[in-house]
Amino acid sequence: MNQAHLKILAQKFLDGTATEDEKKQLHGWYEKSALSDEEPEIVFSDSLGTSDELKQKILQRLRENRQRDSEIAPLNSGLFRRFMVWTASAAAVLLCALFAWNKMHMIPKEEFKTVHAPFGQTVSIQLSDGSQVWLNSGSTITFPVTFKDKLREITLTDGQAFFDVVHEIKRPFIVRTKTVNVTVLGTSFDVKAYDNDPQVKVSVKTGKVGVTLINKPDQPAVMLLPDKQIVVQNKKSEIKVNEISAPAIAPWKDNKIILEDEMLSEVFHALERKFDQHIVVENAALEQEKITITLDNQPLTDVLKVMSFSKKFNYSQLNDSTIVIR
Repeated sequence: MNQAHLKILAQKFLDGTATEDEKKQLHGWYEKSALSDEEPEIVFSDSLGTSDELKQKILQRLRENRQRDSEIAPLNSGLFRRFMVWTASAAAVLLCALFAWNKMHMIPKEEFKTVHAPFGQTVSIQLSDGSQVWLNSGSTITFPVTFKDKLREITLTDGQAFFDVVHEIKRPFIVRTKTVNVTVLGTSFDVKAYDNDPQVKVSVKTGKVGVTLINKPDQPAVMLLPDKQIVVQNKKSEIKVNEISAPAIAPWKDNKIILEDEMLSEVFHALERKFDQHIVVENAALEQEKITITLDNQPLTDVLKVMSFSKKFNYSQLNDSTIVIR
């Protein structure tokens, strides 16, 4: 008897819809299995419910069959043997059903989802715990579809994200990047960790944030409070803590540009991602200069005009997707 047919018989037995012929088939399967030295086949039941509920279903079916047999069969008709066969079959089905129940109720393999924000776009995500995430242009994040463990862990593969985390004191929220891990219980903060930026930055808007270095796991976490920012040089893992104004924390999610003492190399990268343009800087020394500027949602040409006036550089549109800075 194949697995599919056994499954159907077991389910019908549990439902009380098995015919006499189907019951005989189930009895025959059990008697054959009991006499064989081979490993018995496993029948998976699709029935839902707890193991106790499954057990009660089978025992109730057993009592009903026993009562019916005693009412319609004479005492010397082999009822005892038939009852024993029913008992054995019920026990076999119970074992299979409980095995299936345990299998169905095992902790499933965690499912993950990856979300990417294309250049020129930002993306908003709600996590299973109710926390909100905003992805900046050119960013990628991976997270469990449902948080099941004692930790709420996500990975910022590349890019920048702002997190508004639901407070759970017994289940910390961890953002993992290639350079730092950020641990919170419930707060709002920004993580900037683009692969083509020389620095990783974590800025705190509300609550408290702990930052640890990936390559220095034994080093204590650096704790940050609101309006604080940690800057980590990717290659040297040097840590610096700065003051940062609240408006300068993740203004990009509101389609604004607020720069405070930012290196032009990072600014040009940010403009590339926001406007989906390639910016070529011919003067390498210009990239090391810093700028502080606040802009609303102006077009790229207006932004470059303001910056070029402030930092005294020239620019030209080479083609539809490339701008040259001189």
